[in-house]
Amino acid sequence: MAMLKMLYWSLRLDHQLLFHVSGLPLCRKLSLVLKKYALYCFGMARTVAGKAKSFMVFGSRFWYNEPLAPASIERVYCSSHHLLGLLQERPVVVDVGANIGQFNLFARQYLGARRVVSIEPDPGSFELLRRNAALSSDCLCCAVSDRDGEVLFHVASESSQLSSYLTQPDAGYRSSYKVPARTLDAIVDELGVGEVDLLKIDTEGSELDVLKSAEELLARTRYVLVEMSVFRRSTGNLFQIGTFLEARGFVLARLSASDEGRPRDVDGLFKRV
Repeated sequence: MAMLKMLYWSLRLDHQLLFHVSGLPLCRKLSLVLKKYALYCFGMARTVAGKAKSFMVFGSRFWYNEPLAPASIERVYCSSHHLLGLLQERPVVVDVGANIGQFNLFARQYLGARRVVSIEPDPGSFELLRRNAALSSDCLCCAVSDRDGEVLFHVASESSQLSSYLTQPDAGYRSSYKVPARTLDAIVDELGVGEVDLLKIDTEGSELDVLKSAEELLARTRYVLVEMSVFRRSTGNLFQIGTFLEARGFVLARLSASDEGRPRDVDGLFKRV
């Protein structure tokens, strides 16, 4: 049953990519779809002697260590392609919860971003993120929280994308360890980040903590794309996050659910007015 559900999800992504994502040649879309199934079905995604594998996606080499990496790239394009018509040319993007660089790739290749700052707390994912990013100095290995210090980070067994310092009762974790935590305002100040066109936050439940740490940054941010919790434990659900951003001059521009009926989270796009 789980396998059929995953196949259905994958085929839905294929349909969205092929028929709804504009601005990409059909041959490149088909190439990603075919590589996704080949890498997963034939086990080409396994690491050898501790080394990650790589494949070409839209003309760039992408390093990964999980068989669902091509599908996660496809998902980013399908869920976020509408940003192309909203952001100005060559936008500045800040990506919190960057994993191995899926959104970094999307922002550079599809959105034409001139700068992407990516933040990821898991050291294993961060090493791949550095290899996949255009500028490794704009990649930071730390958690983002509403205060500086340390947090206990939990690595999910199913996929590194589900890892967080906030545990879920129905999730399995293979390890836990302390990682440094910093506020987002301190990070962007250190990196000299000025006006931001898009702040993307996907931290598996701790998104409100990230927003609370970015009061100064929000004042000079045009759009916020944030994953908001519905039926899961979080520091702030969709109502709290919506209220928080509304109080700081943002309005909800778009809302999309990952699942029908009982979604564990929804993606909200907020625009500063």
